[in-house]
Amino acid sequence: MKESENRGSENTGRIFITGDKHGSFIPFFGLHERGEMKDTDILIIAGDAGYVWDDDYIYKVETLSQLFPGTVAFIDGNHENHDILDAMDVVTWHGGKAHIVGERVMHLMRGEIYSICDCNIFTFGGARSNDKDRRTEGESWWRQEEPDREEMEYGRRQLMENIDDIDYVITHESPLFARDHISRSKEVDDDYLFPEALEEWYELVSKGERFQRWYFGHMHEDRVITPKLRGVHNDILRIGEDTQVRWA
Repeated sequence: MKESENRGSENTGRIFITGDKHGSFIPFFGLHERGEMKDTDILIIAGDAGYVWDDDYIYKVETLSQLFPGTVAFIDGNHENHDILDAMDVVTWHGGKAHIVGERVMHLMRGEIYSICDCNIFTFGGARSNDKDRRTEGESWWRQEEPDREEMEYGRRQLMENIDDIDYVITHESPLFARDHISRSKEVDDDYLFPEALEEWYELVSKGERFQRWYFGHMHEDRVITPKLRGVHNDILRIGEDTQVRWA
């Protein structure tokens, strides 16, 4: 793995946010047919993109590039092949570290801050799989899905040092209190402290001068939890707005 710099497209255009795709191209076919996306647009997937799953990921990524004229960027969820992601080249992309997955396809790394289109976006992927006992390590489940202590400390430090400069937060897992509002809420193991940590982070970043919205995936629900916290799944939204982009 090597690290270099990739400036990507110019710091102009629009940013869109959506949730778990699990390897589906259906929304991308819909967007392609409507022809409203531009080459300066960036679509961020809030984890479980699912395109990097096995050695055939290259062909899936090529399909993404063919369907979407701009850049597709995703944070990791608990349904990604973390061994493949970890082996990818690391670049500096819009001020934060990222993996180059393919042409105009990027993996946004945990605890990084990206300055895109005049806003600063903090990302932090990962979550625990409830069904890991039914999956095979190294084939359908990877230990790296759950953030470790070092990653958590780095993420919190990034938040605290940049608290008044962050506009948006994108995570895969949700802050703990959000689960009370999710009909498909997943059980939290006693030793799984990540959602509780995210709740603390939400309280911290909510006091930031520029903070506007926190988006999370994982729960497979499009739901407004608070005016500044929203779960995303099928919806494609322009970041900071509630109007859905039509793709079906």
